[in-house]
Amino acid sequence: MINTIKYSILLLFVLASFTACQNDDATSANIDAMVAEPGDLLNQAFPNNKVRVEGEGLTGLKKITLDNTINIAFNPNYNSDKSFIFTVPFDEKLGSRFGVQPITFTTANGSVTKNIEILQPVPTITKTTPAVATPGFPLEIEGTWFYNISSVTLAGKAVSYTVKSSSSIIIGLPANATSGSELAITTPGGTAKKTIDFATIILVSDFDGNGLRKDWTSYGDVESFNTSTSGGPTGNYTTLVWAGSTANGYNGSSGGGGASFLSTSNTDATKAYIDIDVSANVVGAQFAIQLNTIDGVNYGYNFKITDTNWTTKTISIADFKDNYGFGSNTAATLNPSKINEIKVGIAQGDTPNPSAIKFDNIKIRYQ
Repeated sequence: MINTIKYSILLLFVLASFTACQNDDATSANIDAMVAEPGDLLNQAFPNNKVRVEGEGLTGLKKITLDNTINIAFNPNYNSDKSFIFTVPFDEKLGSRFGVQPITFTTANGSVTKNIEILQPVPTITKTTPAVATPGFPLEIEGTWFYNISSVTLAGKAVSYTVKSSSSIIIGLPANATSGSELAITTPGGTAKKTIDFATIILVSDFDGNGLRKDWTSYGDVESFNTSTSGGPTGNYTTLVWAGSTANGYNGSSGGGGASFLSTSNTDATKAYIDIDVSANVVGAQFAIQLNTIDGVNYGYNFKITDTNWTTKTISIADFKDNYGFGSNTAATLNPSKINEIKVGIAQGDTPNPSAIKFDNIKIRYQ
């Protein structure tokens, strides 16, 4: 019996010694290097880079956690005792950020944490909306990696901007911006640049002595007409009053004809616009804008005032219609390079009596 007990104790010692030797032979997880591909960044990577992790004891990879928060997917088929590969994710909704941050690898042989630096890529500009910008108007810039913007400049001068997202910002274009100016968006990752083409803007009249049509007169059933009313959006403005007379059945005002406003190459009506600052004494006052006898047809556009405060009304030339704006044929095929006269009046048939319309800063724009 005593010999049996001695034999059992001896066997236990042998087994314990063998197990200890096995544990001594096991290799703990260890990371020697993290190399980004393509390229050879060491312990650094850009979003979407593949990273090759090299070391020992890396078999049985179970989990990769970035910045103590983000779980990174990986393919276990590319896992050996010496290496594995993963792709750097970037999702701001999950808390992705740039800079040095911990990354933890959990394997069958334990966990190991290292620091990796996520680098910010150079931003890019892919699109502007509208494609042809207008001085004095907002411009949306679409692209990539609009994080941590330090400056936005146009022709070397800072412009105001609002960040919508990491792929979109809205900039305020200066009124004196010139076509061909270089836009530059700068971030810690670098600078994106794009040449901005601007629309052709012709000032018809600002009623302060500027524009191609300085002398305006009225006609038809006009009660009163004043081209130098003070207190407009940028100085003087014009007031046209209709008080109910129907002797002529129409009314309006004009700065006269003359040379065409646009060049002969500006032939697409869908790219041509009229901008006009408008107001009125009462909601419902109906403006009537006319392009006089272009191609032998009177095209018009009518709209009602919904707010008596000053606002800028933009009208596409393609939205004008024949028969003084009441017809069914649009001006979509009109050649806007032939426009040489713009008339402003009141549509008497559907407007309050009296109506006093106010207008200023008439421009024709091609983009």
